Amino acid sequence: MVMCTHNGSIFTNYYTGMNKRSDMTVKTLHALDQFCKENNIIHYLIDPGKPAQNGTVERSHREDQEKFYDQNKFKSLEDLKKKLKRWNMYYNDLEHCGLNGKTPNEFLTDYQSIKPPNVRT
Repeated sequence: MVMCTHNGSIFTNYYTGMNKRSDMTVKTLHALDQFCKENNIIHYLIDPGKPAQNGTVERSHREDQEKFYDQNKFKSLEDLKKKLKRWNMYYNDLEHCGLNGKTPNEFLTDYQSIKPPNVRT
């Protein structure tokens, strides 16, 4: 599972000076970062100083809220996980205008084929 958030202190302490050591590494993990680590969730942060990216993240969160969370009821955590997996598979096979009509899966396949740095395959 993957999560993307902005860099506010509600989501991370990575950019908070008082939580850093002199070598610039974080002293202690933020509670959300710790939760993600314990649950094998990749937590991406938007680039610092790029507020336009926040709109993209917020749009994604709104889409998930309106089309998934508001449309479903969950009997248990396992039920949520099962439905969320199905939703992600469905969503990643939808064409998106922001990807020039490609699905996220098609876009990722094309992107990985050019072997960009820092992309795990």
